[in-house]
Amino acid sequence: MKSENPEVLIINASPRKGQSCFNIANNISDALDLNNISNKVFNIYDMEIEYCIACGFCDKTGYCKYNDDMKPMYDMFDKSKGCIVISPVHFDCISAKMKTVVDRTQAIYASKYILNKSSIDRSKKRIGMYIAVGGSTQYESQFMGGDIVMDFFFKSINSKLKYNLRLNSTDSLSYNENNEFKEMLDENIDNYIKDIKSI
Repeated sequence: MKSENPEVLIINASPRKGQSCFNIANNISDALDLNNISNKVFNIYDMEIEYCIACGFCDKTGYCKYNDDMKPMYDMFDKSKGCIVISPVHFDCISAKMKTVVDRTQAIYASKYILNKSSIDRSKKRIGMYIAVGGSTQYESQFMGGDIVMDFFFKSINSKLKYNLRLNSTDSLSYNENNEFKEMLDENIDNYIKDIKSI
């Protein structure tokens, strides 16, 4: 069920169409549809989202000065029950466009901690999920940067990051071919759906 006021926002942070992140996002959307949970997939590389330039506008107003494709997402974060981010691993972190989305939540941060006039309902329960997709075989620091940044992101949008999944080696075994990961993801999505329905 696609909606302009989705219960769950699904952010595909990869520029590559038809690849692992893209397919994961669409499969999650299908699962939510089957359970009558309204959702919207944001393919952020198709969206016009300006960089945060630390201009200080949100420090004074509580909202961002840019009138771009990020603008309606602020209200959606507030009204949603959850957010799911699927990002490729770029240099041990999230993709550059996803980092731009994260940086733009500075407007929410400013409303909460600088102006003490939160633009997001801080008492509302929301559930987060982060899926990191790495092309190479696993190594020690592979997901470290992304974990740190996404922890801040979900705190910024007042969501509990309850699900943190990692997929590696997609250069040699894509998501569609990785039955072990697909089973793990299905199990986590089932639990996520239960969480969303309980809110």
